[in-house]
Amino acid sequence: MTNAPHIVVAGTRRTWSPEQKRAILAEADDPTTTASEVARRHGLHSSLLFRWRRALRAEASAPKAGFHPSFIPLALPAPPSTVRAEPSRSGAIEIELAGGHRLRAEAGADVALLQGVIAALLGR
Repeated sequence: MTNAPHIVVAGTRRTWSPEQKRAILAEADDPTTTASEVARRHGLHSSLLFRWRRALRAEASAPKAGFHPSFIPLALPAPPSTVRAEPSRSGAIEIELAGGHRLRAEAGADVALLQGVIAALLGR
């Protein structure tokens, strides 16, 4: 491979039509060549090719004029209430402790209170 000098001649500002830009970019996308080679063939700088490519991608991803996104009405169910209805429990529990103590509690009794009573009866 010979090292040919990089000669880019641009005496005046040139303008390229969108079709010409797309053709040059398609040529640069060919896997058998490089962007630098394509740029040299057309007398431009390789950074210009990359700028054109970035602009073309931005144009393709931009929303089209007159495009309005469609919205779908959505109805969510009401949130569940935070108040829990305690199931009605009936019955009682009888606890027989060492030392002959017996404790009877109705269903739904406060657990912390029962623990305190048991600790007091056991002498802890």
